[in-house]
Amino acid sequence: MVTKPFVSLILSILLLIFASQNMNTVQIRFIVGPTIEMPLILIISGAFICGFVLATFNQLARKTLRNRRRNEGL
Repeated sequence: MVTKPFVSLILSILLLIFASQNMNTVQIRFIVGPTIEMPLILIISGAFICGFVLATFNQLARKTLRNRRRNEGL
């Protein structure tokens, strides 16, 4: 039970170190539109959040399908 806060603290410290090392500004080109400049950590964070949201929706869809199949089998 003590390990979860300890692991969270270590991951938070590593995240802060990673963020402090990636504060430089980079240019981003989307498929259409102008080039945008923003800090690299924001781009990495945005990609992480998008991946997390997609994985969560995937898990919810799988769980819904599994429950639907289970209820149809009854």
